[in-house]
Amino acid sequence: MAVQRGLEEAIAICCDHIQALDSEYLHINDAFMRVAAEDIASPINVPNFDRSSIDGYAISEGDLGKLRTGEPLTLKVIATIQAGSIESKQIRAGETHRIMTGALLPEGCAAVIKQEDVRISGNLIVACGSLKQGENIQRAGHELTAGERVAPKGLVLNAEILERIAACGIENILVHQIPRIYVINTGSELLLPGSPIKTGQIYNSNRSLLSAKVAGSGAIPVLADSIIKDDLQQIVNEIEKATPVSDMIIISGGTGNGVYDLVYNAFEYLNASPLFKGIDITPGKGTSAALFNGKLLYNLSGNPHAAGILFEVLIKPALLKLKGDLFSAREWFDIQLDSPIKKIKPYRRLCQGEMLIEQGSVYAQPVSGNNNPIKNISLILDIRAGQGAKGDMVRAIILN
Repeated sequence: MAVQRGLEEAIAICCDHIQALDSEYLHINDAFMRVAAEDIASPINVPNFDRSSIDGYAISEGDLGKLRTGEPLTLKVIATIQAGSIESKQIRAGETHRIMTGALLPEGCAAVIKQEDVRISGNLIVACGSLKQGENIQRAGHELTAGERVAPKGLVLNAEILERIAACGIENILVHQIPRIYVINTGSELLLPGSPIKTGQIYNSNRSLLSAKVAGSGAIPVLADSIIKDDLQQIVNEIEKATPVSDMIIISGGTGNGVYDLVYNAFEYLNASPLFKGIDITPGKGTSAALFNGKLLYNLSGNPHAAGILFEVLIKPALLKLKGDLFSAREWFDIQLDSPIKKIKPYRRLCQGEMLIEQGSVYAQPVSGNNNPIKNISLILDIRAGQGAKGDMVRAIILN
């Protein structure tokens, strides 16, 4: 029989029943924001040759020594080496090669003189001043060495990481599959936006909220075709429809103890394995979770404010694990309240807030309900029993 759990215990239980999805190879240009399913290491040195870091003139070891005496050095320009040339050239004393940024160094090159630091006379250059051994040269492996890790397993592959992978010459990347999250909204009073409304009905907003939350977490929302009425068989049928085409199911509404709060009854009807029924926090008292055919089922409040908070705090850790994402989990941190919460309660609760930065210090300001737009960095605040006065230290996470 399912029992009420603490928030942290409920999160851990759900995550214990989640495994990262299978992996697949994707072309690098299709892998943006996917999650690496293995460590990615460079198979080569990057660059894989010694190259010039500037436009200039390559000089030999002997001529470098002469230049250090302080006397003007005259060199004959015998060739120009452009970036991309694969022809191996050799440099000799008294001679120089004009070389472009990123071009392969000629054999025997000790340094490269900036083109701004020479005087040109026909096919001769005159250089003055000191130059260090290896100056203006990038050696093979300057950016990455062969075998060096470019991206660890579990990392979301953003544009900058993909650029580094491409620089290593890797074309196909092993990534985790994208989770499909089925969203079911229950409530006989609900209508989809765009439908004509009658007295006693309201438009369903949780559908848009949860769909956006899922998509914003890097998963694919799959929406039920319509609102599901407060009818046991309709709820059961929709869960059975959702299970084979999704990796997780989120159901909003029906979390109370009324005659028409039937979602948990549907779990029981399906013989789903209960994980918990109720979380010892507000909102969350009626939240439940179960396993059905290997898929995690969540039942959240039909209140959009509560559903949004519980998605971020309860569901998102499990969703990240389902994605194989090992690095995007958010850490709770302590922050001081800049203003009081209207009513101090004798129980733990979660609420929305925003981060304020005043005179170099950081504070949290509670935000009540969904009708108050957040203008600064958005937070979820964890308010312990008896907390809520201005100056109280509470816990918070930053919302992406």
